[in-house]
Amino acid sequence: MISFAVRHTLKGKAAIATALVPAMVFSALVAAPHAAFAQAAPESGSAALRTAPEATTPARLLPDADASDPVGEAMNMALRLEADGAHTLAIAVVDEALADVRATYGLYSLEQAPWLERLIANEEARGNLAGAWDLEQELLELARRHPDDIRTVPVLREVAARREDILVRYLGGDFPEQIVFGCYYSRSRASFQGRNCRSGSRGVVVRRLLSEVRRYYGNAAGIILNQGLEYMDELREIDLALVRNSYRFGHFIGSYEVGRSSMVRLAALDAMNSEPLLTRVTSLVELIDWDLLFVEGATRKSRAERTDALVERYERAHAMLEREDTPQALIDELFSPALPVVVPSFLPNPLATTETRRTTPRYIDVAFVVTRLGNGDRIEILDTTQNATETELDDLIDLIESSRFRSRATNGEFVDSAPIVVRYHLNN
Repeated sequence: MISFAVRHTLKGKAAIATALVPAMVFSALVAAPHAAFAQAAPESGSAALRTAPEATTPARLLPDADASDPVGEAMNMALRLEADGAHTLAIAVVDEALADVRATYGLYSLEQAPWLERLIANEEARGNLAGAWDLEQELLELARRHPDDIRTVPVLREVAARREDILVRYLGGDFPEQIVFGCYYSRSRASFQGRNCRSGSRGVVVRRLLSEVRRYYGNAAGIILNQGLEYMDELREIDLALVRNSYRFGHFIGSYEVGRSSMVRLAALDAMNSEPLLTRVTSLVELIDWDLLFVEGATRKSRAERTDALVERYERAHAMLEREDTPQALIDELFSPALPVVVPSFLPNPLATTETRRTTPRYIDVAFVVTRLGNGDRIEILDTTQNATETELDDLIDLIESSRFRSRATNGEFVDSAPIVVRYHLNN
């Protein structure tokens, strides 16, 4: 396995966080009760949750694609053939280039990695999933041989994204062939021999895939932490991927801790980069949002007591902005926007809708209150509602009741029940 274990990565996170974020901020706002995400209109069918995050390979980690260079010219040709759907020809070009790379740099050089990635993509595209899987194992072996090399980061990110895609498809009712290739019904890699790799416990498959996703992202983060500040943008992208993964699979053990550690580090990165105060406070507020989402966690304190502690942290963040004379409109945008913030704010706000050009506009005007506990309560459909069916009314009520909201400030105070009126357009 990659030598940078997740525990090493989390240790690095804590070190960066405590070193870079002022002690006052962390003690008041970051401390658990036991990155700025702009919330936008929802994607159709909650696609943001269903689609596994794509790992973006930093341009500087790719081989030189300069057409004047034979290696770059071969890569350009392979990419063009791949884009045209000529996968067999693309594989032939890559194979020839890969042979030259191995002859020049050796059988275990990381210079092979981008070429192996292209082979994997083309084999998958032409349906040779077993061949693609074997190539991926070869790629991972290269990464294991170079545990300190920054060039392994895109490799680990790509594999993590592919594993998450397999997990999402499996949970959605599909049976990806990779489940068999990796013998994911076996509880550990060491027990593959003699095992039935086609059936077994669904829970074992899910836990093993989820563990791999987080391990590969965590190992990539650990490598970056040992490189200094040059690759902090890549570290931010990895942490965002871990946060989204942790929320998506929040009902599995460890999701709260993994996601929270990444959110702490995102806040630390904002402090390290000397981002504007509003940006830094927003990252910390979103960390409080995360704790609010998991407020039912096991602890001796009651849910109300835990939530009160979170509200106190919201209050301190609000006071911090006021002390620094932040414009009131910006404070209101964070703590009392016209449309209440549904947490987590890194996903599209399900209440955000827009009117379309139709002869007869259809919408629901709904009034409710946001409680200190972040719940929607006292829901009332207003008389101004236009052309909504009973089913649509019930669906909106269910949406409000099932959502968790950021606690709201009214005239600078976080009250027990903040009144809201929302126009929810029905565009379908």
